[in-house]
Amino acid sequence: MEGPKHLKLQESSKEAPFVKEGTSQVEESELKERAFLDRVKELTKEHFHTLKRYPSKKEFYTVNLITEGYLETSFMISSLLKVCITALDAERSPNRVVPEPDQNIREVLGYVLNIIPYEEMEFLDKIQHLLPDQEKHD
Repeated sequence: MEGPKHLKLQESSKEAPFVKEGTSQVEESELKERAFLDRVKELTKEHFHTLKRYPSKKEFYTVNLITEGYLETSFMISSLLKVCITALDAERSPNRVVPEPDQNIREVLGYVLNIIPYEEMEFLDKIQHLLPDQEKHD
Protein backbone atom coordinates (compact mmCIF):
# COMPACT_ATOMS: atom_id res chain seq x y z
CA MET A 1 0.00 0.00 0.00
CA GLU A 2 1.34 3.39 -0.97
CA GLY A 3 1.82 6.11 1.65
CA PRO A 4 0.34 9.63 1.41
CA LYS A 5 1.61 11.87 -1.36
CA HIS A 6 4.46 14.20 -0.51
CA LEU A 7 3.38 17.54 0.90
CA LYS A 8 5.08 20.89 0.51
CA LEU A 9 4.60 24.04 2.56
CA GLN A 10 3.75 27.25 0.74
CA GLU A 11 6.25 30.01 1.31
CA SER A 12 3.79 32.94 1.27
CA SER A 13 2.70 32.59 4.90
CA LYS A 14 3.96 30.86 8.00
CA GLU A 15 0.46 29.47 8.51
CA ALA A 16 -0.15 28.65 4.84
CA PRO A 17 -2.02 25.45 4.06
CA PHE A 18 -0.21 22.44 2.67
CA VAL A 19 -0.41 21.86 -1.06
CA LYS A 20 -0.47 18.36 -2.45
CA GLU A 21 1.86 17.48 -5.28
CA GLY A 22 0.08 17.58 -8.57
CA THR A 23 -2.26 20.39 -7.44
CA SER A 24 -3.18 22.58 -10.38
CA GLN A 25 -1.87 26.11 -10.56
CA VAL A 26 -5.41 27.42 -10.17
CA GLU A 27 -5.97 25.39 -6.99
CA GLU A 28 -2.57 26.42 -5.64
CA SER A 29 -3.34 30.04 -6.43
CA GLU A 30 -6.70 29.75 -4.62
CA LEU A 31 -4.99 28.20 -1.58
CA LYS A 32 -2.44 31.02 -1.50
CA GLU A 33 -5.21 33.59 -1.81
CA ARG A 34 -7.20 31.94 1.00
CA ALA A 35 -4.08 31.88 3.21
CA PHE A 36 -3.46 35.54 2.42
CA LEU A 37 -7.07 36.48 3.26
CA ASP A 38 -6.91 34.47 6.48
CA ARG A 39 -3.78 36.37 7.47
CA VAL A 40 -5.42 39.73 6.65
CA LYS A 41 -8.44 38.75 8.80
CA GLU A 42 -6.09 37.83 11.65
CA LEU A 43 -4.27 41.16 11.37
CA THR A 44 -7.61 42.97 11.24
CA LYS A 45 -8.64 41.46 14.57
CA GLU A 46 -5.28 42.47 16.08
CA HIS A 47 -5.09 46.04 14.79
CA PHE A 48 -8.49 47.52 13.84
CA HIS A 49 -9.92 48.87 17.08
CA THR A 50 -10.49 52.59 16.62
CA LEU A 51 -13.41 52.58 14.20
CA LYS A 52 -16.59 50.71 15.12
CA ARG A 53 -19.41 50.11 12.66
CA TYR A 54 -22.36 52.42 13.22
CA PRO A 55 -25.25 50.12 14.18
CA SER A 56 -27.88 51.27 11.66
CA LYS A 57 -25.72 52.29 8.69
CA LYS A 58 -23.14 49.97 7.18
CA GLU A 59 -21.24 52.80 5.50
CA PHE A 60 -20.68 54.74 8.73
CA TYR A 61 -18.31 54.22 11.63
CA THR A 62 -18.03 55.67 15.10
CA VAL A 63 -14.93 56.73 16.96
CA ASN A 64 -14.96 56.37 20.71
CA LEU A 65 -13.48 59.19 22.69
CA ILE A 66 -11.92 58.01 25.92
CA THR A 67 -12.22 60.47 28.78
CA GLU A 68 -12.31 60.39 32.56
CA GLY A 69 -15.87 61.74 32.54
CA TYR A 70 -18.04 64.70 31.68
CA LEU A 71 -15.72 67.27 33.25
CA GLU A 72 -12.77 66.15 31.15
CA THR A 73 -15.02 66.01 28.09
CA SER A 74 -16.06 69.61 28.77
CA PHE A 75 -12.39 70.63 29.02
CA MET A 76 -11.68 68.88 25.72
CA ILE A 77 -14.55 70.72 24.03
CA SER A 78 -13.37 73.99 25.54
CA SER A 79 -9.81 73.42 24.32
CA LEU A 80 -11.00 72.61 20.80
CA LEU A 81 -13.06 75.79 20.73
CA LYS A 82 -10.11 77.85 22.02
CA VAL A 83 -7.87 76.47 19.28
CA CYS A 84 -10.49 77.40 16.69
CA ILE A 85 -10.86 80.91 18.12
CA THR A 86 -7.08 81.34 18.04
CA ALA A 87 -6.96 80.06 14.47
CA LEU A 88 -9.74 82.44 13.42
CA ASP A 89 -7.88 85.38 14.99
CA ALA A 90 -4.59 84.49 13.31
CA GLU A 91 -3.70 85.07 9.71
CA ARG A 92 -5.05 82.05 7.88
CA SER A 93 -2.94 81.94 4.79
CA PRO A 94 -2.51 78.49 3.27
CA ASN A 95 0.85 76.81 3.66
CA ARG A 96 2.41 73.42 2.99
CA VAL A 97 1.29 71.93 6.31
CA VAL A 98 -2.25 73.37 6.32
CA PRO A 99 -3.26 74.07 2.72
CA GLU A 100 -6.94 74.83 3.56
CA PRO A 101 -7.05 76.40 7.05
CA ASP A 102 -10.67 77.59 6.77
CA GLN A 103 -11.86 74.08 5.87
CA ASN A 104 -9.88 72.57 8.76
CA ILE A 105 -11.36 75.03 11.24
CA ARG A 106 -14.89 74.23 9.96
CA GLU A 107 -14.21 70.50 10.38
CA VAL A 108 -12.98 70.91 13.96
CA LEU A 109 -15.99 73.04 14.85
CA GLY A 110 -18.22 70.30 13.40
CA TYR A 111 -16.45 67.72 15.55
CA VAL A 112 -16.95 69.90 18.60
CA LEU A 113 -20.68 70.10 17.91
CA ASN A 114 -20.83 66.31 17.60
CA ILE A 115 -19.15 65.62 20.94
CA ILE A 116 -21.22 68.00 23.05
CA PRO A 117 -23.21 65.70 25.37
CA TYR A 118 -26.65 67.25 24.77
CA GLU A 119 -28.64 64.31 26.14
CA GLU A 120 -26.62 64.31 29.34
CA MET A 121 -27.09 68.06 29.70
CA GLU A 122 -30.84 67.56 29.33
CA PHE A 123 -30.65 64.92 32.06
CA LEU A 124 -28.82 67.38 34.34
CA ASP A 125 -31.55 69.98 33.73
CA LYS A 126 -34.24 67.44 34.70
CA ILE A 127 -32.32 66.47 37.85
CA GLN A 128 -31.90 70.14 38.73
CA HIS A 129 -35.68 70.63 38.53
CA LEU A 130 -36.19 67.68 40.89
CA LEU A 131 -33.90 69.16 43.55
CA PRO A 132 -35.19 71.69 46.07
CA ASP A 133 -34.69 75.30 45.03
CA GLN A 134 -31.10 76.15 45.96
CA GLU A 135 -31.73 79.91 46.32
CA LYS A 136 -33.94 79.35 49.38
CA HIS A 137 -31.08 77.66 51.23
CA ASP A 138 -28.43 80.31 50.61
